[in-house]
Amino acid sequence: MKSLDLNVLNWFCEIVDAGSVTGAAKALGVSAPTLSRNLSQLEQQLGQQLIHRSARRFQMTIEGERYYNALKGGFVHLNEQIDMLGDNGVNLQGSIRISCPESMATDYLHEWVVEFLQLYPDVDVNVSFALNDQQFIEDQLDLSIVVPPPTQPRLTQKKLLDTPMWVAASPDFIKKFGEPKTPLELVNFDLLSSDPRKGWAFVNSEGRFELSPSPRYVISSMRAIVDAATRGLGVVYAPVFYLNQAVEQGRLVRILKDYPTEMRHIYMVHADRKLLPTRVRVFKEFIEVCMRRMALDKRTT
Repeated sequence: MKSLDLNVLNWFCEIVDAGSVTGAAKALGVSAPTLSRNLSQLEQQLGQQLIHRSARRFQMTIEGERYYNALKGGFVHLNEQIDMLGDNGVNLQGSIRISCPESMATDYLHEWVVEFLQLYPDVDVNVSFALNDQQFIEDQLDLSIVVPPPTQPRLTQKKLLDTPMWVAASPDFIKKFGEPKTPLELVNFDLLSSDPRKGWAFVNSEGRFELSPSPRYVISSMRAIVDAATRGLGVVYAPVFYLNQAVEQGRLVRILKDYPTEMRHIYMVHADRKLLPTRVRVFKEFIEVCMRRMALDKRTT
């Protein structure tokens, strides 16, 4: 087979996207006869009919769908790269699918996505809730933010953040019920959790201890759980960046300070063995910057 003209292949994809030769001609600024002639020549060169076209019918053949699905993503990526190399460098377009734990999505990711969408008006973002990477392939995600270490062997991971955990309760709660002196005593208190499947882990010179909580109140929002703690409902175990403001304001008091907690980690996951589209790469880098900014803003001793 003679080498194929990439421009003609791109025109084929544009014709499919437009739903007609005439529509593609207007979008491309090329005459309709020129597009029609090039499409016919491409089909002859491939030995396959790609599109059924007549006055009443315009539909891809099975072979046309196969070529379109194989080619379209590459041309989108190529056009994005060309835009990035241009003077403006910001003409990103297309969809990004990302998953994230619900608490982090509503408390932080939402604000970052809104900021990103304002910067790139031709991009759309779909956020779903997930605690891990188990559905990454099935849900056809581009990126996933997870707390448990990624498990899918075909995925690439990057650790975005290490965060210590604090244990805290409100002054009123402590005044009324006292406070635990060791992690073991936590079982005697009302506990609050955004995910009871996660243990409360502590590490000291004597080794590691992990409590499997039986919370009085569970809600899939860390911010809501912290709010419940400030209202005196129980003891909370949460990342520093969720607790430090309430502690600084005196609405919560750190407890069990002599028992260092196990670090929690936040990972960014994306597909391996394929070219990451420019819009996804730019979004990934944007989220990484936001995560670092959050860590610096919330950092405390």
